[in-house]
Amino acid sequence: MLMRLFNWIGLLLTVHLVACGSGDPAKPLPDNQVEHLDWGLLTPKDWDAMDLLKGIDLSKMQDNDPQAMELLADVGKAWTDAPIVEEMDGKRGSLMGYVVPLGGDITHIREFLLVPYFGACIHTPPPPSNQIVHVRVEGQGISMAGWDAAVMVDGVLRVVRSETALGTAGYTMSAEFVRPFKDTLQSSEGN
Repeated sequence: MLMRLFNWIGLLLTVHLVACGSGDPAKPLPDNQVEHLDWGLLTPKDWDAMDLLKGIDLSKMQDNDPQAMELLADVGKAWTDAPIVEEMDGKRGSLMGYVVPLGGDITHIREFLLVPYFGACIHTPPPPSNQIVHVRVEGQGISMAGWDAAVMVDGVLRVVRSETALGTAGYTMSAEFVRPFKDTLQSSEGN
């Protein structure tokens, strides 16, 4: 349990440092019509996900330590209740992240959590809710093939809390277009 917390903290720190298939046959919005959003914009500037861990020497705790289990529960609750940025409501943009499938069929995903790094929501606890976006894709959805690669999602962000079995999302987005992130890199390199 404590090792999961260590792993998650390492991943969160990596995301924090980095942060400072089509669902519709339509083409993605031109770059001049879509703002490229950064995960850091979804977290209030005065909120620190690591506050509860300051001054605690995790290396002195064992997995079965009651203090470690209590700390893990406290961190989980704080991250579930993480504050959001109200000004992001209604913001049209493009956000890069990774897919954690929630719903669809054997070939397509129509509902997923978008998270800032691969493997989020598999760890305990899941990322802070202000770092999870609940995405719904109209139509056939995105292909199950390659869902584990980074994607770019175009759409309108809403400040709506969404509880799922894999984590609490602080935001939702109705995807206008989902494409592999590598396609985004290739198209920007070609310009």
